This record gives sequence, C-alpha cells and structure tokens, in this order.
Amino acid sequence: MKLQDKVALVFGGSSGIGEAVSIRFAAEGAKVAVVASSSIDKAEKVASKLPGARAYAADVRSPASIRAVVAAVERDLGPVDVLVNSAGVYYPTPLGETSEDDFDRMVQTHLKGTFFAIDAVAPSMKRRRTGRIVNVASVAGFRGSSRFPVYSMVKAGIVMLTKALAGDLAPYDVHINAIAPGNTATPLNQGERTGDKAADILAAKAAATPSTRTYSPPEEMAAAVLFLVSGEVNAMHGATILLDEGLSACV
Repeated sequence: MKLQDKVALVFGGSSGIGEAVSIRFAAEGAKVAVVASSSIDKAEKVASKLPGARAYAADVRSPASIRAVVAAVERDLGPVDVLVNSAGVYYPTPLGETSEDDFDRMVQTHLKGTFFAIDAVAPSMKRRRTGRIVNVASVAGFRGSSRFPVYSMVKAGIVMLTKALAGDLAPYDVHINAIAPGNTATPLNQGERTGDKAADILAAKAAATPSTRTYSPPEEMAAAVLFLVSGEVNAMHGATILLDEGLSACV
C-alpha cells in the first residue's frame, strides 16, 4: 500500500489515463477524489467502484471552479497530498481551419487548468512541507504535428511549466514532475482507432512506432504516475518521463 491514507486529487479522473490513475491509486490505499470535467455522474461511475473515493466535477478552465473543488476535497477527505493533472482535450487545429474558440478551449483546458490546479493546492503542500504533483504532458510536446499544432504547443508548455515550478516547490519538499505519453488507448482517440479512416491511421502510426505497439495501455501510464508519487525516489524535480513507444527517439 504505497499511498495508504494519502488524499489524491485527480483532475480528469473519470476517463482515460486519469481513470487508470484513480483505479491504481485506490488499489494502493489512497483516498481518491475523482474529478470529471463535465458531469459528476461520470466521476461517480468511477468513484463508486473504488474504496474511499469521492466524485466531483469542475470546469478546469475556471480557476474559481478549481478552487471550489479543492476546498470540497479538503473538507471531505483532508489536505491534498497528491495532485494529478490529467484533464485534456484532443482535436486537430490546422492553420486556416481552427476557430478562436477551439484555440482557447485547448489552451485553457491544458495550460490554464494545470496552472491553477497547482496554484490551488501548492500553499497547503508548502506549508506542510509535503506533496506530489504530476502533470500529464505528451510526446506531442517533444515531436510536433502539423495537424495538431496547438496540442503540441500546450503540451510543450506543460513540460516547461513543470520545470519552472520545480524551483518554487522543491525547497519545500514538494515534488512536481510529468509524464509524456505517446499514443495511448483512451476515449480521446477512439475515433482514430475505430473510425472510417482507422486503417490508414493505424498503418501510419505503426510505421512510425519503433516498439511496434501502436497504442499503449493507460494502465502503464498510471504505473509511471504511481512511481512519481510513491516516495521511493526523491531526487526527481521538474522531470518529464517519456512513455511514447520510442516515437521521439527515432523521428
């Protein structure tokens, strides 16, 4: 039980990598706050299956909504020991075809949401001189895509935000790190994997993937997050672990 009685707050915890993280944390003894972005019912579907878990909903584009959820979690479960920022959106944003609303949604969900979630929990962590924060970046932050330039931009921003905040948090024994998944089998990319053009997309991804595994299981991402928050290794501050099947190594 690596997280026995720890309070873990997982934004985006109702789906994909965040759901896998919530499940793994609960199995390790954590009291998990599962946060969905749209409907508390989505969070409840996950939380109801996990011992000691609670369901919440927050619009991560709104600092006020984030702060309200953090306050509710602290009231219901106790001070936050572990924060995971896994909420995200994923869609093409090519030049000439991207609306301002789509641009803003991408930036606000990933960058604004991540920053203000950390901003909401950091004072308590620093005061207690303990805490673990993991941001979910992406291989897209290391390897650009002409069809997903805004996604690449915000994920690169999360990598740098993780580095930048380490200087603030590390002196207080608060660890902030990130993971950078490659193609991972989640609802965000289900259309790519099962849609009309799936065969062509899968063939192209397979040709570019050194490991030959086109999509990684989200449970492996959760295992990496657990490694970062378990306390077994304390030397990591501001680091990003690439979990991309070799995509960034062999461009």
